[in-house]
Amino acid sequence: MRILMAFHAPPYPPDIGPSRRHYHVLAETLKRHDVSVLSLGTPADAAAFDDRFGSRVVDRTFVPMSRGTAVKALRCGWYLATGRSDFQRLRRPAFQDALDAIVRQPFDLAYFSTTMLACYRLPAGLPLVGDSHNIEHDNLARASEQSGERWRRSYYRLQARFTKAEELAYASRFSIVCTTSERDRALLAELAPGVTTCVVPNGIDLEKYRPAECRPRRGEVLFTGLMSYYPNQHGIVRFTERIFPLVRARVPHARLRIVGANPPAAVRALASEHVEVTGRVPDVRPAYGRADVSIVPLWIGGGTRVKALEAMAMGVPVVSTPLGCEGLDVRDGRSVLIGHTDEQFADAVVAVVTKPALRSALVAGGLSVADEYDWRRVGLALEAVFRKAKRHALSGPPRERAGTDVGNCALSSADAC
Repeated sequence: MRILMAFHAPPYPPDIGPSRRHYHVLAETLKRHDVSVLSLGTPADAAAFDDRFGSRVVDRTFVPMSRGTAVKALRCGWYLATGRSDFQRLRRPAFQDALDAIVRQPFDLAYFSTTMLACYRLPAGLPLVGDSHNIEHDNLARASEQSGERWRRSYYRLQARFTKAEELAYASRFSIVCTTSERDRALLAELAPGVTTCVVPNGIDLEKYRPAECRPRRGEVLFTGLMSYYPNQHGIVRFTERIFPLVRARVPHARLRIVGANPPAAVRALASEHVEVTGRVPDVRPAYGRADVSIVPLWIGGGTRVKALEAMAMGVPVVSTPLGCEGLDVRDGRSVLIGHTDEQFADAVVAVVTKPALRSALVAGGLSVADEYDWRRVGLALEAVFRKAKRHALSGPPRERAGTDVGNCALSSADAC
């Protein structure tokens, strides 16, 4: 097929959460189809993309997205004051112009990396596949419940309300909406029963992430993630302040490494004799290679956590909150250890670093789980979605595609695959 793929974050370099999924979605699609790319991104992103994918795509268009911090803050305040979600930040007149120009070419299907891109006027007469990294309003609602600061709780509560109205209306403009987990699919199907939904999980590149040959450092606890992402900040601050002291009381040689780009002041302040904050690293695999245990202490978030899959694929046992491994086909005590409370989480970390037999069992279980999420398998699931969307378009009437008032968008009948 000839497919248009539109991205709200550049698919290369894959150094932040959305881009990691976008990279593999694009790479898998290119195995089977001819692809044109439209993406928000900086000139540097466009240059990097050309180096990696330039000869493999039919064409590509990048629309500048960078803005100063002050402008972003003003826009955010304006959206809040006018009852709109912060996802309106994706709007760029140049993106709409580029989209209108590109679809003058013949396409069999269009893929959009988030359903929130339905803030634009979508092309009529094409099967449209929308992706959903998270159920965004649910993610915000969780943040409003767990955030420590009152102002932040209020902000996320308002954002959840505004985002929900937009998200459900936007979802109905697609032939099929993909979610990363069955939990998210069921939630979207319940709230918008007319929307066709399918699961295309996050995956792991098993050619890249393999068990390290070096021995781990005894007692080294690893956390990875983009540190400008609030759920990661919230989780690692809570772990360091409330859980890690419980670990060190029983394992005095334990050491925590926090690896990830853009750590804010609250995270940098965690650094101490026993806590290292590295910031961005060129390759996260050496960090996994030396880790005794990988932690996913998240109490806020949605979708699925690629960091858990990375650790399991590299033979590092994982200790997580229930939410941290939500949506993944894991079993407590077999492929991960789950801590529901601070004390249980600390107990699980201690158990992994002090019981070699348990550690070995978790490594074996984790490798088995990671194998199920190989991007080569996930690519087949995505291909099935594309085929289904095309069949539906051939057999049914066109859907409402106007990108204006979200409140006037009616839901269409659909099923789940």
